[in-house]
Amino acid sequence: MQVTPQHERKVATLLDYKGYEQFLPLYTVYRKWADRTKRIEQPLFPGYIFCRMKDPVVGLLRSTPGVVRIVGLGTKPVPVPDDEIDAISRLVQSKQDVCPHAPHLEIGQKVLVKQGPLSGIVGKLSRIQDRSRLIICVDLIMKAVSVDIDVADVSPVGPGICG
Repeated sequence: MQVTPQHERKVATLLDYKGYEQFLPLYTVYRKWADRTKRIEQPLFPGYIFCRMKDPVVGLLRSTPGVVRIVGLGTKPVPVPDDEIDAISRLVQSKQDVCPHAPHLEIGQKVLVKQGPLSGIVGKLSRIQDRSRLIICVDLIMKAVSVDIDVADVSPVGPGICG
């Protein structure tokens, strides 16, 4: 679902309180000020929270303060595939350098991670600042995340993943 910017945590807490299973993936950034550097957790998909709906009635979700809309086609909610949510969850739990990846790319090589903590994840291989990155896309909300990957750990699957 799309939420008011910078209200992701508040909406996630409210959804928990209402009994919904929600997923707010976070990543760590370091912000530097003149006198200090601070470690902060930010939403991986700013303005979005994933929520498993119990039934087709979404009135309680829409009435949650901070919820802008339920992502879908017209007024019908469209679920994000479980394998995309699982891949993102595994990326976040891997404690590797995960960060948002923009823009949502539609070209590239689709790869399968063969070994390591991300084994079994399918994504797109990309090159950012002379580093190989694995990109996982959530097509429904046109967002993506990326993580450092050793090209020796992946094998080609086929063309395209994000589109």
